Amino acid sequence: MASPRRNQPAPTQQPRKQRAATADPADDEWLTVPEIIKNLKLKRRTWQHWRSTGKTPPLHRLPSGRYRVHRDDYQAWLDGLRVDA
Repeated sequence: MASPRRNQPAPTQQPRKQRAATADPADDEWLTVPEIIKNLKLKRRTWQHWRSTGKTPPLHRLPSGRYRVHRDDYQAWLDGLRVDA
C-alpha cells in the first residue's frame, strides 16, 4: 500500500501561492520581454524587428540568457514615443 504522503510536497517546500506572496518586491522593478509584448499587444516578430533596429528600451541580459527591462527605462521609453496630435 502506498504511503499517504507520497504525492504531497516535502515539509520544507512551501506551496507556490505562498512563495509568490513572499516574493522580493524588487522583482516588480523588472519586466520580462513576454510581459512587455503582452502589454503592448505586439507580435513577437515585431519586437524582434524593433530590437534588431535598436528601437526597444534598454535590455539587461541575465546569466541565463534571458532579458529584463527595468520598469523606469520602460516608462521613459514609452514617454519618448508619445506624439502630440
